[in-house]
Amino acid sequence: MSNNYSGLPKKLEDALKRCDLLVGDEILDYYYNLYDPETGGFYYSISSRDLEGMTPFAEGTRFVLESLAAGGIGVPDWEKERVGKWIYEHQDKDDGYFYEDMWGKSTHGPRKDRDLTYSVDILRKYCSMDTKYPIPEERIKNDVKNAAVPEYLKSRENIIAYMDSLDWSTKSIWLTGQKLCSALSLIRAAGLFDTVSEYVAGRQNPETGLWGESCQWMNTNGGMKLSVFFRDTDHPYPRIETMIDSVLSIFAGDTPALHATYIWNPFVLLGAALSSMEGERKVLMREKLLDKGADIVNFAVDSALKLKRPDGGFSSNIDKAQATQQGFLYGLGLPDESDMDGTVIAGHRLRSTIHNVFGVKCSSDYYAKYADEFWEKCRNKPKVVKTKKLEG
Repeated sequence: MSNNYSGLPKKLEDALKRCDLLVGDEILDYYYNLYDPETGGFYYSISSRDLEGMTPFAEGTRFVLESLAAGGIGVPDWEKERVGKWIYEHQDKDDGYFYEDMWGKSTHGPRKDRDLTYSVDILRKYCSMDTKYPIPEERIKNDVKNAAVPEYLKSRENIIAYMDSLDWSTKSIWLTGQKLCSALSLIRAAGLFDTVSEYVAGRQNPETGLWGESCQWMNTNGGMKLSVFFRDTDHPYPRIETMIDSVLSIFAGDTPALHATYIWNPFVLLGAALSSMEGERKVLMREKLLDKGADIVNFAVDSALKLKRPDGGFSSNIDKAQATQQGFLYGLGLPDESDMDGTVIAGHRLRSTIHNVFGVKCSSDYYAKYADEFWEKCRNKPKVVKTKKLEG
């Protein structure tokens, strides 16, 4: 991947440079305001921080650590110890999953799988720690009939029956993609990746290269999730040319991108599909994007900036912050506040993913000079005091 703009149209180069507007240092102030000094974790939003019953959680914490690393800020040893201990204690001995303080064992489906994924990632990637007990994918590899293994992963017939039961229509395609994407490591451990990849390919809409019966932002959301099964040359993205045409037509349409995922997910989908191509075909596919590159990048940056909020971050939605995910309460979802999903998606992820699509390496040290100051403030931050109660 090139580290310069050589060979790109000047308009596209200018558009890519505008992506730096998405990673201003005010985001660090936002993260500080979400930090919990007792656990070393981060809340999802300001209202989540202030609301009784809400706690920091692994997904939000993982997002912040990812965002900091993208800008050149690592994790100091004292924070590794603090946050690592907190995450470590969430693991259940019997099934190997991690359960958040605010939801307990009520979690299920994608929420349960996401909490597992992000908890393990924090421990292993950011804290250099291992889990207390074997995680579900390790148990599956050792014994696929283990009682802790979800029933749908115990045989090829079971996973096909499970996928048959999912809703593949446009209105639900993101959730269907989310269910399968969140269980990716378990699917691999059960030796069912090829089965799922073949099944998902068979469900693709041949007219759009996406999934679902139409060609809308939601279809790109589902496509982004399902693209995890087509990210290498052994599993190339099916009908990639058709998909690229569909994505470009959505960008050129008159439907605004009202959610952070609508802005970011199409670029993830494009990048993922390109990564499954090789040789001349990959070059031709990337060149196909160059002509409209400046238009779609400027559209994305302009749309993301509409999600910027006074607290320093980005909101997931144009009208309000996200309050729930996978049916679980995260915060109040207020009109004037940011949330963690919106901030990482419309911020550094959008910036880096756009650059990746066009084969340009973007800078990754824009926060580095603030590292010591940021972590020192977090280390000495007063205890969080709850000021709101959930009504109703």
